[in-house]
Amino acid sequence: MDMRYEAYSYADPVFYDSPVQWAARDEFPAATEAAPNGWVRSLREVWVGYRPVDPPLPEQGWKVHVSACMDNAPWILDVVRAHCFEHGVAFKFLRSPALVQTQNAKYASRGSSGKFMTLYPADEAQLERCLTGLDEALAGAPGPYVLSDLRWRSGPLYLRYGAFTEQWCRNAEGELVLALREPSGVLRPDVRRAAFELPEWAPVPAVLAETVAGAGRSSVGEFPFTVERALHFSNGGGIYLARPADGGERVVLKEGRPYAGLDQRGEDAVQRLAREQRILEALAGLDAVPAVLGEFTAWEHRFLVQEYVEGEGLHHWFGRRFPLVHPDADEAAVAAYREEATAVLDAVERALRAIHGRGIVFGDLHPRNLIVREDGSVVFVDFELASPVEEFVRPALGAAGFAAPAGLTGFAVDEHALRALRLWAFLPLLPLTVLHPAKGATLARSARKRFELPDGFLPEHEDAAPAGAGRTGPDRTQQHAAEQEQLAAVEGLFGEGREGWPGLRDGLVAAIAASATPDRADRLFPGDPAQFTHDGLGLSYGAAGVLWALHTVGAELDPRYVRWLLDAVERQPARPGLFVGGHGTAWVLDRLGHREPALELLRRLDKDDAHGAGPDLSAGLAGIGLARLHFARATGDRGLLAAAADSADRAVAALRLGGPAPAVARPGLLHGASGTALLLLRLFEECADPALLDLARAALDRDLERCVVAEDGTLQVDDGSRVLPYLESGSAGIAAVGQALLRHRPDPELAERLALVRAAAEPEFIVQPGLFNGRAGLIALLALDAGPEDDLIDRHVRRLAWHVLPYRGRPAFPGEQLLRLSMDLATGTAGVLTALASVYDRTPPMPFWPADS
Repeated sequence: MDMRYEAYSYADPVFYDSPVQWAARDEFPAATEAAPNGWVRSLREVWVGYRPVDPPLPEQGWKVHVSACMDNAPWILDVVRAHCFEHGVAFKFLRSPALVQTQNAKYASRGSSGKFMTLYPADEAQLERCLTGLDEALAGAPGPYVLSDLRWRSGPLYLRYGAFTEQWCRNAEGELVLALREPSGVLRPDVRRAAFELPEWAPVPAVLAETVAGAGRSSVGEFPFTVERALHFSNGGGIYLARPADGGERVVLKEGRPYAGLDQRGEDAVQRLAREQRILEALAGLDAVPAVLGEFTAWEHRFLVQEYVEGEGLHHWFGRRFPLVHPDADEAAVAAYREEATAVLDAVERALRAIHGRGIVFGDLHPRNLIVREDGSVVFVDFELASPVEEFVRPALGAAGFAAPAGLTGFAVDEHALRALRLWAFLPLLPLTVLHPAKGATLARSARKRFELPDGFLPEHEDAAPAGAGRTGPDRTQQHAAEQEQLAAVEGLFGEGREGWPGLRDGLVAAIAASATPDRADRLFPGDPAQFTHDGLGLSYGAAGVLWALHTVGAELDPRYVRWLLDAVERQPARPGLFVGGHGTAWVLDRLGHREPALELLRRLDKDDAHGAGPDLSAGLAGIGLARLHFARATGDRGLLAAAADSADRAVAALRLGGPAPAVARPGLLHGASGTALLLLRLFEECADPALLDLARAALDRDLERCVVAEDGTLQVDDGSRVLPYLESGSAGIAAVGQALLRHRPDPELAERLALVRAAAEPEFIVQPGLFNGRAGLIALLALDAGPEDDLIDRHVRRLAWHVLPYRGRPAFPGEQLLRLSMDLATGTAGVLTALASVYDRTPPMPFWPADS
């Protein structure tokens, strides 16, 4: 689970949305105050800023961050704001109490957590006045430690050398990132990690000399353990595998950071860790519970020492055994898994009964909190949400699909999660049951049928669906019946083949249209959170990609949508890039018949020569080159053709073909060398120079070098922690370009390798439905050499019913992480729409699809 998605799930129960939409509902009173005379007020996402009109801020310098707790944030804001207005110091602060909690939540970014206010002292005198004056005024007020910064004395003030104004450069991967300017004038990435780092060239004011000199020195004596490795990190602290410093058996250290890692009640990691210790001591002696071995405090953090349990997490156990993630899973493999999984689930239930026997509600039952020993027994870990049943405390955190609804209390919370775990073990799509109450029952039916599970093992009745539990009465019965009827209707659309395609297409188009928000300036269609952090206009996550999808399948476009995109292009800055950036937006405008605005946008983009851009297709040189080539063909402009060729030359140079691969290179169609190979193929089609095919093969080989033959014989990208078969960063995108290369030059060795990639696109179970990293992209790859009558494609289409949900009675799909619906091209409904159209109408599933000529 990528916990960055959590913050974008608060504002809306259906779609990912900006935290601003949620936080602005209950702002600090100061957030709406007009600027005093001589000051300018600004509103930027979650921040409210004030700065003096004169003098202008320097580009960079020593920032002062002020941290705060939920209870003292209003007072700290008043004190610091008054100081800044009095002494002319520019500052910004989080808009609302809810954002203070989110910034310090358990899965908030460790690099930015704790930052409530940021001050921008214009010179050393202002800096010293801020530190001395505020240190005295705040009198050591508590607040979470800002891990990226240097602490000033013992209060809530922290320091970091960084940019005051937005400056941009490209990092080693060619992505645009915030930057600092070195004394030479060169911009370098302004990296924010969970540890203090100071550029060696940064000036150190006299007031900071002693503090900077002492950075990195431990504030405690010798740490009593030797840490071997980190097992897990959250904003609440880490979990470490360690040994006593003087030798001995391995132990697990669980860390709690004070005032950080907040849950929805505002409890911090230290409070939860203390509760966990009490619970573990109450469960001492149970085989399914790790023993407490001690506790200590270091660096102001609390540590709990626990017994180390040999085994593997249930999620890893599952990943190695689940048969439906492999091609051609035979019935023997399905039956063997059914027996193994049932045995482990029975062990979980026995262990849970033993915990309940001591009067304890576990409260957080899900696969990552279970360890399977080699003998098949199970151990529960992470008791921070547990409580005695007679003093039951409702967990304020929880995994989507496992967390109990409000109507359940006590042991019923764990019984609910146990039922969810049984479903997860056979069809792990639990977040969908939160999005739609009736989905749990339909998933249970599918799992029971596919694995031939006994009656009663996965109940179909309402309490199998988490969102439905705890509700009773005639109104709820009618509502549940209506939800089941809507769900059955949209699921049924995926079993009708070619005959049902027109109705399915119209339903997907109608769902997308129903979600449009042309009244909003920040987005047109709801999609992935990246539309707020990367690009709300472009092909991958923005309006351009959805409009292209609708246009491609022949849907009539609402003129308001096109006008929205034209207006947005005028009011928003243009950054280069094809799938994330303005080049893709220009291309879509041209496809929609608005060539002059498209060319004007292209001219704006060409003012940035993309210095330092990576070779990738998403935001780098390969994508920029393809856009230039399109406009060269459309307009006959030879200058644009030359610019496209120049993009290819620079991309090839960046890849260092013939030499060692760049250390930071990512593989795949959108981010790897395959994007450059695609540009080279398109240039070959323009000028027929065979040297371009040689370079294209070399670029493709660069990505194929990152592929491995998995245990099931398929060829997939190895990203260092898992193998990936998908379009964006996996082997399917590489294969799509490889297929295009084979059309121009036979290559038996390449064809053989691509056959292994095709096999990786065949498995029955895929976690996500989307185009770039899900089932829709695999459908698109298989459709290159097969039609809708192909058994594998037909099965993939029918299995989309596992993911589909009704949105206003129309079929729609969840985005990445399955926590909310998405309508965008990369992750959501638009991408599923174009993948299906590639099967039934033979249209391209994505812009610049390699199979297109």
